Amino acid sequence: MNTSLVYERLYREYRPVVYSYISARLSSREDAEDLCQHVFEKLFHALDTFDGEKASFSTFVYQLTHNAVIDYYRTLHRHAELSEEAALLPSAENVVMDRAKAMEIAAALRQLPRQQRDILILRFYKGWTLVRIAQEMGLTYDTVVSRQKSAFEKLRKLLPDTWNVTAGGSDGGIG
Repeated sequence: MNTSLVYERLYREYRPVVYSYISARLSSREDAEDLCQHVFEKLFHALDTFDGEKASFSTFVYQLTHNAVIDYYRTLHRHAELSEEAALLPSAENVVMDRAKAMEIAAALRQLPRQQRDILILRFYKGWTLVRIAQEMGLTYDTVVSRQKSAFEKLRKLLPDTWNVTAGGSDGGIG
């Protein structure tokens, strides 16, 4: 069978499933379409690495798709993150933070697991709701709440007693 016909057949057969998986995890339709296209480009380049004895072809496609979504969020975080000091500012225009205090917070944040740090940055700098964070990160709401709570508990231990580190309240946070 002609290579282009094989590609076309694979695309027609797997595109609905790949797109559905991606669009359920991304908020932007345009980004989902772009990522879907990227998955098929990767798939076509990786066809020669497929080993039918290790996994089914649909598992191979699923794994490529899953990894592409993870890579998307990793890239998004790399491009969207500001410095950790700036990430703690509720409003960069309205707040001037003591440099030493910012460095202490940044040092404490660096000691948190990546996912906990990302949750705090998205929640308190970007102002995202816990529901949106859960959707964007592909986690359950309860997992996000639990990881946020764990992050605050760790920050409480890492920061001096003079800091007000709370997980409660309407906007709980660091201050």
